[in-house]
Amino acid sequence: MIYLDNAATTKINPIAQEARNKSENETYANSSSMHSFAMESARLIKESKEILAGVLNCSPSEIYFTKGATESNNIAIHSFESKDKIALTSKIEHSSVYETLKASGFKEVIYLDNDQSGFIDLDDMADKITDDVSFVSIIYVNNEIGTIQDITAISKIIRYKNPNIVIHIDATQALGKISCDVEALDVDMMSFSAHKIYGPKGIGGMFVRKDIIDKIRPIMLGGNQQVISSGTDSHPAIYGFAIALRELVASEEYSYIRELNTYMRDLIAANISEYSFNTPDENSSPYILSVGFKGIKSEVLLHMLEQNEIYVSSGSACSKGVNNRVLTALGVDSAYMDGVIRFSFSSELSKEDLDYTVKVLADSIGTIRKVMG
Repeated sequence: MIYLDNAATTKINPIAQEARNKSENETYANSSSMHSFAMESARLIKESKEILAGVLNCSPSEIYFTKGATESNNIAIHSFESKDKIALTSKIEHSSVYETLKASGFKEVIYLDNDQSGFIDLDDMADKITDDVSFVSIIYVNNEIGTIQDITAISKIIRYKNPNIVIHIDATQALGKISCDVEALDVDMMSFSAHKIYGPKGIGGMFVRKDIIDKIRPIMLGGNQQVISSGTDSHPAIYGFAIALRELVASEEYSYIRELNTYMRDLIAANISEYSFNTPDENSSPYILSVGFKGIKSEVLLHMLEQNEIYVSSGSACSKGVNNRVLTALGVDSAYMDGVIRFSFSSELSKEDLDYTVKVLADSIGTIRKVMG
């Protein structure tokens, strides 16, 4: 099997899995209970916060755990929605931001312009920041094409134009892979998930700057175990998350992933005609490579690859095909839009895996074009 859908979810790191299992078996008390057995569960959460805080360069008290980035994004948006205020965002946000803002109680949601590589037009953003704007949410690394926004530059403009604006970023595809130093990025909130970084599914979190925590409103009411999120803490999953992040940062796999991405680009260029890379050459995550193939139906191609135990995505797990909002915002040529495939990498892949993948890919595209043409 060749798994090239790691931007959708990753295989859990064995060390993280072991840490989680050990906690499930040996330290299973409810971390909110008052007895001494529960204190060890609470200690694991405390240690986990310290690990994340070290990566984000913040206080452990500013780390909160949720069910995942979708919940985190919803909390961020609904905490600051106001019928008297305006929110700014991009046209290429993850659906958990885009759809939540669309359904939010802001007076208006304004969408920023971007270029064909997905980079936000900073002049356009500066022009759209008015006294009525109170909230900005931007995806740090785009989940479909891998574009990395210059969050530091974005924050600098926002702070200059209106220092009272709350800045939130979705760092789901960034955490553990590129710098998520919240001081350098100068953001107020950051959302993330474990299952994108070889951690458990069903757990994520938020950085919330301490001076705005009293403004955060949970979207699920209950015991407020995580202050911003209710429900019994899944401390084994939280600990598995932290260990997965620790292992990813220590692995320094980034350079190898970049090598794989470049190798894949070169293979496609050498073996397939009429293709178009949607992922920019520079300032993009090497973990993601989006490619459009002319005259191809991506779902047909996806299933032909699947027959050879090669697993990829068409667009992303959350948006597909010719009606893809992100690809439309990029201005992707309609001849290529319906043939977009997203390859996303992990350190378990080899160049030999990519050799085989591109061979099957080229043969499959040739067959489809012959049938359709």
